Amino acid sequence: MVGDVESKNSRLSSRLDADRPVKYPRLGIRALPRLGRPRVTGARLMVLALAVAAVMLPLVIDGTGNARASYTTTIATDALNLRDAPNTDGEVLTKMYWGEEVEVLDGPIDGGWYQVAYGDFTGWAFGDYLDLGGVGGGSGGERWIDVDRSSGRVNLYEGDTLVASYWAAMGWDQTDDGYYATANGTYYVFEKNADLTWTDYGKAYIADWVGFDPDRANGFHSWSLDKNGYLLPGGDGPTGGCVALEPSAADALYDFAEIGMRVEVHW
Repeated sequence: MVGDVESKNSRLSSRLDADRPVKYPRLGIRALPRLGRPRVTGARLMVLALAVAAVMLPLVIDGTGNARASYTTTIATDALNLRDAPNTDGEVLTKMYWGEEVEVLDGPIDGGWYQVAYGDFTGWAFGDYLDLGGVGGGSGGERWIDVDRSSGRVNLYEGDTLVASYWAAMGWDQTDDGYYATANGTYYVFEKNADLTWTDYGKAYIADWVGFDPDRANGFHSWSLDKNGYLLPGGDGPTGGCVALEPSAADALYDFAEIGMRVEVHW
């Protein structure tokens, strides 16, 4: 975070898991002739019931009320939250991991969410992290964030495809793993807060917080701002380990990031 180097005893004063909510005749028929009722014995009734069940078992009712076949797919990211609602405000029921199988029951609905069955759980998962393989949708691969300390760039990827790239201020500590460094390693996004928030460490406000290194209290955020959200003089300078971006870039990264997303930091 931007500001004079002090003790990191004071963390962000407000760390809310405040993910942005996702933005979402009567038929005239003639009377039919009366037909004689066929006799159906118990054995025939059982056979008929089994036949109907065999036909209907692989079908589910989708969000439009139409029946369609369910199908199996796998998780296409390191860790994926299964939620009780089709948005990031939904409670996390459990986590699913790379390569594990799930049964897709419904979707996609607004925002790209799919209802899936996973073990004893049924919930909602974001479709970008399911290996749909062209069934019910598509995916460009795992979405992840690359932090290149050598170039000072933050790169957003879908699989091997570069989606966006931004310059960022990073830690003044140039060691590989110092406490005030943007330390090398593999991390995962663990919290988000879009609000303008005061930080005691930087003695300034920041926005679009996306935390990825809990041990060092490091994350992505905007440059240092005043209480009205305007850039402070020197607010784009080196940080105590966080990755600070121009406000519009920070906003774009916030929208791209999801809880559990992989972050790679390297030279």
